[in-house]
Amino acid sequence: MTTGISADARPTFESVHGCDANVVRAADLALGKFIDAATLAAAPSLPAPPGPVRTVLMTGATGYLGRFLCLSWLERLAQVDGKLICIARGDDAEAARRRIEEALDSGDAELSRHFRALADPHLEVLAGDLAEADLGLDTGTWDRLAQSVDLIVHCAALVNHVLPYRRLFGPNVAGTAEIVKLALSTRLKPVNYLSTFAVAVLPGGGSMGEDQDVRQKIPTRPLDDSYANGYRTSKWAGEVLLRETHDLCGLPVAVFRPSMILAHGRYGGQLNVHDRLTRLIFSIVVTGLAPRSFYRLDADGNRQRAHYDGLPADFAAEAITALGAEATAGYHTYHVLNTHDDGISMDRIVDWLIEAGNDIKRIDDYDEWLRRFRSAMESLSDERRRRSVLRLLNAYTVPAPPIPSGQASAEGFRAAVKSAGIGETGDVPHVTPSLINKYVADLRHLGRL
Repeated sequence: MTTGISADARPTFESVHGCDANVVRAADLALGKFIDAATLAAAPSLPAPPGPVRTVLMTGATGYLGRFLCLSWLERLAQVDGKLICIARGDDAEAARRRIEEALDSGDAELSRHFRALADPHLEVLAGDLAEADLGLDTGTWDRLAQSVDLIVHCAALVNHVLPYRRLFGPNVAGTAEIVKLALSTRLKPVNYLSTFAVAVLPGGGSMGEDQDVRQKIPTRPLDDSYANGYRTSKWAGEVLLRETHDLCGLPVAVFRPSMILAHGRYGGQLNVHDRLTRLIFSIVVTGLAPRSFYRLDADGNRQRAHYDGLPADFAAEAITALGAEATAGYHTYHVLNTHDDGISMDRIVDWLIEAGNDIKRIDDYDEWLRRFRSAMESLSDERRRRSVLRLLNAYTVPAPPIPSGQASAEGFRAAVKSAGIGETGDVPHVTPSLINKYVADLRHLGRL
C-alpha cells in the first residue's frame, strides 16, 4: 500500500507558499510539504535499480517533444526487449493510448508504421493524471510501478504562458512531487526531468551555468504579469524539488533545459504548429512580407551577423534519451541549445524561404513592415488569423539586438553530445535550409497553406 498524503490533504499553492505570496522561495519547497514522513525517512537507505535500464516510465508522451522522446525510448528499449510505460490522460488506458497515437499520426505512413511496430510489443499505456494523488493510479498499479520501473522520464507539464503560477502549481509542481514520491518508493529510480531554458535566465540578466545549483542562483522568484512567468516559475519549482531530493538520498537526476525545438527533420507534418517560429514562417509566407532585417542595422544601414537558437526535434529527442539513459548517478543539468556562432539568423531563414521560390517582399523600413504585416494578418480569415503570429506580435515591435551566438553556455551539453557521438555528425547540428523549407512543406501537408 502507498503511504502518500491523502487526497484531502493535497499540497496547494497556499499550503506551500502562503495565501498572499507575491514572491516564492526555494526554501518554501520542502519535501515534507508534499511527501509523507515515512517515505522520506526510508529514502536514504533504498537500493538502486539493479542492472541496465529495461523498464522506463514516461509522462508527457502526447506533447510535441514528448512524442519523439517516446519514439526514441521505444527504439532504445526494443534493443533489450524492454518496456516503456506511458502515463497519459484519458477515460481509460485505451483512450490514453489513442491520444499518443494521434500525436504521432501526421499523415506520414512511414512514421505510423515505425511507431506501431515498436509499440505493439514494447509500449504499455496507463490512464492517469499528474494533478491527482499517486498520479491518478490505483494502489495496485502504483505498487507495480514502484517495484518494476528502472528510470522515470518526466516530460509532462501544463504548458501555458498566460496562466499564473498559482494555477499551474497543481499539475506542474505537485505533479512533479508525485513523480519524486514514486522515485522514492521501494527502490530509487533515476529521474530525467524536462525543464525549460527560461529557468536559467537570471532576473538581472544573463543566465546560470549548467553545473550551478538553481536554489543558490535563483533562491526567489517574483510572481508578476511578465510573459510566461507562471510556467517558468513552475518548472523552476520542479528543479528545486529534485535538488532537494538528490541532497536527501542521492537520487540520480538529469535535468534538460531546452529552448526552441524545431520541426522533425525527417517525418512529414511533424512540427509544433503552436510555437512562435511556425507561426512566424506561416505569416511571412501567407502575407508575402518580411523586414529587411529582424535585427538592428549597423551604422551604414547594413544587416548584422546574428543567431537563431533552435534544434531539430529528432536530434533533441535522441540527445535527451541517450544522455538521460546514462545518468544513473549524480545530478546533471544540460542546456539543450544550439549556440553555434554561424550567422544563421531569422534573416538567413527568410533568405532561404525566398531562394526556395516563396513570393516574399522585403520592406526596408522596419516600422512600415510591422504596420503592413499586422494589417495583412488582420485581413486573413478567422482560421488563418488564429494560426498566425498576430497575437504574439508584441515580440517584434522593435528590431532585436544582433547577438552573434547563444547567450548561454551549453558546453556541458555539447561535450556530452560529442563524447557519445549523438546525431548524424556527432555534434550539435546547425539549422539548415532543408529544415526551414520543410516547415512550408509540412504546413502544406497539414492543409494550413
